[in-house]
Amino acid sequence: MGKPTINFLRIWIFLIPFQVFSQNIGRVGLEGSRGFVIAHSSDLIPVSQTNPYGLKGSYQVLKTDQKNWEACNCFHYLGIGFSYHNFDSPDILGAAFSLSGSFEPILWRHKKWVLGLESGMGVSYLTRFYDSETNPSNTFFSAPISFLMFVAPHLEYSLTPEWTLQLALNYNHISNGGQKKPNKGMNYPMLGFGIYHYLNSVELPNHSKKPLERELVFFGEISYTNKNSEWAEKRKPSLALTGGAFKSITGINALGLGLELNRDFSFDGEDGVSNDLMPAPFISHHFLFGRVDFSQRMSLYAHKPNGYNDYLFYQRYILQYQVWENLGLGIGLKAHGHVAENIEFRLGWKF
Repeated sequence: MGKPTINFLRIWIFLIPFQVFSQNIGRVGLEGSRGFVIAHSSDLIPVSQTNPYGLKGSYQVLKTDQKNWEACNCFHYLGIGFSYHNFDSPDILGAAFSLSGSFEPILWRHKKWVLGLESGMGVSYLTRFYDSETNPSNTFFSAPISFLMFVAPHLEYSLTPEWTLQLALNYNHISNGGQKKPNKGMNYPMLGFGIYHYLNSVELPNHSKKPLERELVFFGEISYTNKNSEWAEKRKPSLALTGGAFKSITGINALGLGLELNRDFSFDGEDGVSNDLMPAPFISHHFLFGRVDFSQRMSLYAHKPNGYNDYLFYQRYILQYQVWENLGLGIGLKAHGHVAENIEFRLGWKF
């Protein structure tokens, strides 16, 4: 391990205020990565022939007590990270500086090997973005401030109790959540290789899992976002009312279905207000980690206003935390294929 790497870790540890208690495991990490850009429309192909590369520093804490275990029925890390991603196109795509929070459950452990699934979101500052005169080719980004979301399964191998190596497959998405157009957003997978330094060593206790609930869970949700409108000076709201049900099939997986009713006030329907109501049945898959529910939904437009868009299906990716026994708060991303449309806030209730 080179001297620059050691110095970076020392600086990173020094800059982050933390306390390590006997029941906590703290670690700092450094990861380098390289990948490619997915061209999800034909006009993006010419500017997508690049190989982004980056560096990420992180600090994470795992609490081993029963209360934190029950939050997801698993041991998990919560953390913060700062990353630099260079899109290998300085004049058009530039680079992204991102600050993010993360959640990482441990899926599997065996001797020196650990398999985790890190996911998170944050804010990105972009050095290059769309401008009709100076940068018309970059329709990925339209504003200097955007949102980052990522998921990263990774395999970790222990060299010593204090040092481990990790190999990660990162899938990153950056967009402005529909706040400004063009908003095609960028999807770029990256292969990462890094190290972790553990600040303390704690033996993980054995907590008992709750029995698997195979009964149907019914839920209702409301969501809100606001979007640019072509016919009004101010941004207009987009609201959705959702009802559905899901059933657990394994300890962390569930399948479900439901119906969403969306009213987008930013669109001026040709046939009046009633034409803007968009019903959409959906099927869903849920990752259930105690109070955390990460769901992926595939929805079909049963009806939509003329000229709204050319898509038949759309997806929603929703991360929700059960604040109380029945009440959940979360965020969601609506997308058409690889094209993100908007990010919304969601309020849910389980029956």
